[in-house]
Amino acid sequence: MSKIVILLLLTAILIALFAGLYFLMKEPASSKRTLRSLMVRVGFTFVLITLLLVAAYMGWIAPHAVGK
Repeated sequence: MSKIVILLLLTAILIALFAGLYFLMKEPASSKRTLRSLMVRVGFTFVLITLLLVAAYMGWIAPHAVGK
């Protein structure tokens, strides 16, 4: 379940990032849509990092030993 939520958050982050790029290119300079889109992206990123830390602490996800 946590992996699905992580993938959904990553998808939302990418959508917000590309929406911000679109608004930056197409909207006039006085538009607040670019700023709002990038603020949403930062919010999703904060939620994702918090979720990853909580999930690792609770044992829902575990890093694997690459190279060991």
